[in-house]
Amino acid sequence: MRDVAFDGDLDREALLGQAMAETGLADFGDDGDPAFQATLDRFAATMAASELGRPHKVAAYGQLVNVLSWRLRMVADRKRHPAIADERIVAPMFVVGFPRCGTTLLHALLSAGPGNRAPLWWEVARPSPPPSLADAGDWRIGQANRDMERWLADYPGMLAQHPYHDEGAFTSMECEALLTYDLRNAYPMLLPHVPFTPAWADVSDVPAIFRAHHAVLQHLQFGGPRRRWVLKGVEHQYRLRALVGQYPDAMLVWPHRDPAEVFGSLLAVTFQVMRFSGADISDPRAFSERILDQYVDRVEVAMKDPITASGQVCHVRYRDFVRDQVATIHGVYDHFQLDATGVAEAVRGWIGDPANRPDRHGKWTYDLADFGVTEDGVRERFRTYIDHFDVLG
Repeated sequence: MRDVAFDGDLDREALLGQAMAETGLADFGDDGDPAFQATLDRFAATMAASELGRPHKVAAYGQLVNVLSWRLRMVADRKRHPAIADERIVAPMFVVGFPRCGTTLLHALLSAGPGNRAPLWWEVARPSPPPSLADAGDWRIGQANRDMERWLADYPGMLAQHPYHDEGAFTSMECEALLTYDLRNAYPMLLPHVPFTPAWADVSDVPAIFRAHHAVLQHLQFGGPRRRWVLKGVEHQYRLRALVGQYPDAMLVWPHRDPAEVFGSLLAVTFQVMRFSGADISDPRAFSERILDQYVDRVEVAMKDPITASGQVCHVRYRDFVRDQVATIHGVYDHFQLDATGVAEAVRGWIGDPANRPDRHGKWTYDLADFGVTEDGVRERFRTYIDHFDVLG
């Protein structure tokens, strides 16, 4: 890891300057955007004020410089290949909903369908030059495998939580990873040493979130065969208006699971990631209560959005999905009136592959009591959501 001189005088210019020095490039594609500049200022201030040790700060700064460097390269790619900006993202499919409610499995099974594809870790981690122009031996694939090995070594038990990460460079990625290059998300695989859910990330301009998302997707698509994108974003349900504004023909799949089961797992994962990133969680119960309150407030706003009740969203009950994955995926295709030829075979083939067994790295266990909350307390908080989507019925 580079030794960034962050003491005292590290600021936006130092971060930008180091990224420019490492790449020989100077255009970040921000055109003086004050939001982009202010985000870097907040990052520097947040890290300077933190009590993290020097090695952690050096790693965090180095990782942000790395993100800025790949942003520089993507902007240069657009100058070299102006047709990237003309790429049309047609009828993408988005899996949305709470983490830990089957979104990853849904994403995998829908991506396995004929003519579909998901963004992959090696593509997102090093997106320049456009991945579709790479050959089978591209150095980025091997490096992404090594990245994944190191990341998993730092997170004991992560493979039990997320067994699909054993695909290494070819692990399917969430949309939140794409947004890291616009500094609107601190995705823990790209910025593992940056405190999770940081105060410096700017998400106030919601349409800009999806403009940034669209630009990265264009980059990943350029030069490759035309296949339907199958994407996954665990924040998208709170931003449906802006998502549909950017992707008017988007198809949204929203699974629903008992919140008491969701949040036992979600809190356990969140605590592990946050502690590794250096976030301070001195009072787990108070922190858990805040997370629950935030999710309740946001999901109740989402339920009031007319898009939620429109045909643009296919709602899936987790218990139905667990009982019959083939029928659930067929139901999604039927909902959107898509040709399902070959879909059942693809889903059965994926499920039947021993390499995809969900318990291949052990069973992931968790206990709400570890976080000072109870199942009944969680369900009471989410009563409106549970009743609205018949989650427990």
